[in-house]
Amino acid sequence: MSETKSHGEFQAMTRRLYELVSAPSGKRNWESVRELYHPRATLVRTGVDDEGQAFVLAMTFDEYARNVTELLDGVEFSETEVWQEATVFGNVARLVSVYDYTYKSSGMTRHGRGANFFNLVNEGHGWKIMNIVWDNEREGLSLNASGLLDPNQ
Repeated sequence: MSETKSHGEFQAMTRRLYELVSAPSGKRNWESVRELYHPRATLVRTGVDDEGQAFVLAMTFDEYARNVTELLDGVEFSETEVWQEATVFGNVARLVSVYDYTYKSSGMTRHGRGANFFNLVNEGHGWKIMNIVWDNEREGLSLNASGLLDPNQ
């Protein structure tokens, strides 16, 4: 498979994932994207808690679906990919996907950006997500300063 064809497949994959998480509460069809994931996939949320302590939450696909459903219950949420870069080597690929998000709840609106880091594998039947690890910008952590985005964006 050519890198150009792979990149188109990766963009279609991330578009589906962002559309799913952006769907209204109660309307997220997790089964519609299950085939994108390897059966042993891991999804890892990272960040800092209210006390400023780093955390890592590693989840299976089903745990992730439950977690997002709970976190976004009654929330208007959207995520949009703004930049993507992929590196393919044989049957493995590394994908960086930078996104903008909007979170609206109880009269409060937050906007932000973050980055998903994907590891993908191909067992001969198309690309599957092996893991996704992500974090969001915050004070002291900038996508521009990290080199993930052009400083003019």
